[in-house]
Amino acid sequence: MALLLVPLAASRPVWGKEEERGGRGTSLARAVQPAKHAKPVVGERLTFHGRWMGIPVGYGWIAVKELVDLDGRAAYHIEAQGHTNEVLSTFYPIHDVIHSYLDAETLMPLRFEKHQREGHYRADEVVTFDQRSHRAQYRSLLNQSEKTIELPADFQDLISALYWFRAQPLDPPQTASLNLYTDEKIYETAIEVKPTVQLELLKRGTFSCLVVEPKASFKGLLVKRGRLWAYVTADEYRLPLLIKATTPWGAMSVVIDEESIRNVLSSTGSGSG
Repeated sequence: MALLLVPLAASRPVWGKEEERGGRGTSLARAVQPAKHAKPVVGERLTFHGRWMGIPVGYGWIAVKELVDLDGRAAYHIEAQGHTNEVLSTFYPIHDVIHSYLDAETLMPLRFEKHQREGHYRADEVVTFDQRSHRAQYRSLLNQSEKTIELPADFQDLISALYWFRAQPLDPPQTASLNLYTDEKIYETAIEVKPTVQLELLKRGTFSCLVVEPKASFKGLLVKRGRLWAYVTADEYRLPLLIKATTPWGAMSVVIDEESIRNVLSSTGSGSG
């Protein structure tokens, strides 16, 4: 699930205790509720904190900012940011900002902007997607280079993939497939949705979660020698709670903050219990 990868990729891995337990014998068909929102909810903001080898290293968020007009089409403007904390920034600062604009009707990407500051590395790019011609126009804001990229009929970018997944009808165990745009290429990505488990998060509660494992190899996110698991609530909100990853550099993790859970779930009584 590319959406869930953003906090991990940007903030470089969160925090206190978490514990996973097997399901309680509930049938999966009843345990996984239909998605409540087929489209992004303007104003929703999910904040995450990251840890590497148990050490706090950064934070990030993803927010549905507004509904805008983009070249005559209504579009959701979604922003994701990732930053290292003060300690890690002394050695290897990371300050990344990504913008994705999704067609309000189809939820497919119309525009993607990436601004990366990672150590000495810099990237500033804008990609415009033309759904009718199935082509994307890439432009670097650093050197003004341009490139045309062929697109499949259906695809998502790193941000839109989160909202695509949250709206999908699910009946685990199953494998979903997704064409994912990143780094000027399209990657066929398999998304394994595994049986539900009970996930306990310190100070956050106990949640029935889908365990999701995306399987693809692309620079900066999923490392060929590592694995990644995302825990998403099996309720109607499909809230991403936790990401755990194994990498050649050690264990990394990202967890949602308490306020984000309260804001999304408290009105329904979902969550701990």
